[in-house]
This record gives sequence, C-alpha cells and structure tokens, in this order.
Amino acid sequence: MQFEDFINWLNGIPGWLYDVLVWWFNAIWWWINLLWDSIVIIWASMFGNAEVLAYWFKAIVFPGLVFILLGIIFTVWATRKTWGRIQGRRGPYNLGKYGGLQLFADAIKLIGKESIIPKGAKRWMYRFLPSFLLVIVLLPFVFIPWDTDWVIVDLSVSLVLIFAFLTAIPVISLLAGWISGSKYTIIGGFRAANNQFASEIPLVLSTVGPAMLAGSLSVLSIAQVQADSFWFIFLLPLNFVTFLISAVMSVGMVPFDAPVADSEILFGWRTEFSGIWFVMTYFAEFAEMLFYSAMMVTLFFGGFSGPAFLPGIVIFLIKLMIVMFFFIIVTSSFYRLRQDQIVSFSWKYLLPLTILNILIVMFGMAYFGLYIGG
Repeated sequence: MQFEDFINWLNGIPGWLYDVLVWWFNAIWWWINLLWDSIVIIWASMFGNAEVLAYWFKAIVFPGLVFILLGIIFTVWATRKTWGRIQGRRGPYNLGKYGGLQLFADAIKLIGKESIIPKGAKRWMYRFLPSFLLVIVLLPFVFIPWDTDWVIVDLSVSLVLIFAFLTAIPVISLLAGWISGSKYTIIGGFRAANNQFASEIPLVLSTVGPAMLAGSLSVLSIAQVQADSFWFIFLLPLNFVTFLISAVMSVGMVPFDAPVADSEILFGWRTEFSGIWFVMTYFAEFAEMLFYSAMMVTLFFGGFSGPAFLPGIVIFLIKLMIVMFFFIIVTSSFYRLRQDQIVSFSWKYLLPLTILNILIVMFGMAYFGLYIGG
C-alpha cells in the first residue's frame, strides 16, 4: 500500500511542476504587461499631443539641454580666441576651421584620462559634486526667454528662483575644496565661497531696478515690457555695469580669479579633479558665464525685441554674442586682484552703487512716473 502511494506521488510531480511553471509564467507576464502599460502611459503623456511634444523639444533640443551644451562649447572657443587676440597670441587654430574642433579634442582627451581620486578625499562626494555643480548651473536656463513662445518655464517669481539655484554654487565650491583632501583645494574653496558671497548681494540688487520698472519678477515679463517700450540699458546704465562686474566676480574669472590663481594655489578648489570630473567643473564655469550673458540681454537689452524682419530667437542670439564679447573683454583686460581687494571692491563700491541704483529708480517712479510695467 505504501508503495502504491509513492507511485501516485511520483505521478503527481509533473502536474505540480506544470502548475508552478504556469504560476511563474503568469507572474512574469503580469509584470511585463504592467511595464508595457507604464511605458504607453508615459509615452502618451510626453508625446501624446503637439503641445506636450513641443514642450519636450524645447526642454531637450532648443533652447534646452542640447543647445545649451553647444552654446557652452562655443563660449569656450570664443573666450580662448578672444583672449588669444587680446594677449598677442593666436589661440586655438590647429583643429578645424579657426580651431573650432580644438575643444572637442581637449574634451575627448580629458574624458579619456584616468580619474585619480586622492587618498584623503571623500570618494562619493568627489564623484558627485562636479556633476551636481553642472546641473545647478544649467537649471536656471529653463527661465531664459529666447522668444515670446520659446521659454521652457515661465513663472511669476522666476527671477527669485534663478538666484535661489545660483546660491548653491559657493556651497558646492567650498565642499569640493574640502572633500578633495588638499590644503590648496580647501584654500581655493574658501576663496571661491568668499568671492560668491561678496558678489551675490550686488548681483541680486542689480536686478531690482529692472524688476521695479517692469513691475514683475518674471524674467519673461521683464523682456516683454522692454519689447513694448524701450530697453532698460538706457534708463539703468549703472545697473548694467554693476551687474556685469558682479557676474564676472561670481564666475571667478580674471580679474577676480583668486580662487583658482595658479601662481598661488595651483588651480584652487579644482586642483585635485581630473578627467571627466574636471571637464564638468570647467563646463560649469563657462555655463555660468553664458547664463549671465543671457540674463544681461534679458534684463537690460530687451531680450528678443528688435527689428521686425528677424525672428526673436535670432535677435536674442545676436545680442547674446555681443554681450558675451564684452564679458570676455572684461575678463582679459585687467590684472588679478587679491582676495582682500575683491571683497573690499565689492562692499565699498559695488554694493553702494547698487543701492544708489535702487534709490534712483524709486525716486524716478515716485516723482516722474518712471514706471513701464502694466
């Protein structure tokens, strides 16, 4: 009897295995259907209609990530060529027309190099901070109005959010210097943070005048108000000068490049970064330079307003190249200031001038009706 039970048990094994396989097949098939349904829903939400598709095109292609990265590459090339001419040398010229491919060669070379992490560095932060810095610098570009319909995000407080993002940059620079485990990087980190804190208040206050005249904290509204009247550079030339100088100081370029002064502290807070990590910090610097140039076009030069026969985007890009050229001129025409001179210059001259700008605008609005916004 026991033998028959054993035989019956053996005969039941195939059926049991079949049931197990069917259960696993159904479970896997359920997960596949769930994944596919999720992909269909996401795809439909992203590309289901023309409006959503246009938004993703703006965010990814133009004026989004791809365009900004190409703009950074052009900014680096233009900076190196202009510096070369001003300083009596040729700048990059070997690869491509006018050296236009030199940056791609440099980037490939740097990315291909081994990334050496110092023994005393905080490894995960060493890998994380350069990419985080680049992301923080790229995020404010979503608020730049390249044309009336070519802005990724338009918020009523976009001007405030822009500086909320940029406020994180000195903290990241200081952390990057600290986690690298070198005396040169920590000194450079403190200098970079010092630069940012010294320039941040004049930089923010330099935007108060345009915001007051436009009656809005929306960057797009400030540009549209100038398109309907006249450019704020004619009313606020001193504001433009203080913004330009504060922006150069914030980026940390000559003459305010004490945080990366190679003759004093090697390359400052970037000294220990190599390979792809160095490329990210290098791109972040020029991305910030490109962004401040776009902000100056928007706040003082009417943004996309100009001749009616040209598209607004083309007008904006022409103005951007002109303003960026002046930005580069400033960064290549003066000697380096000491760290104490940078702080002294910011607090003794830039800050009082920006406050004076605000008082002049307030006086004009109160007694001369100097108000352009709706």
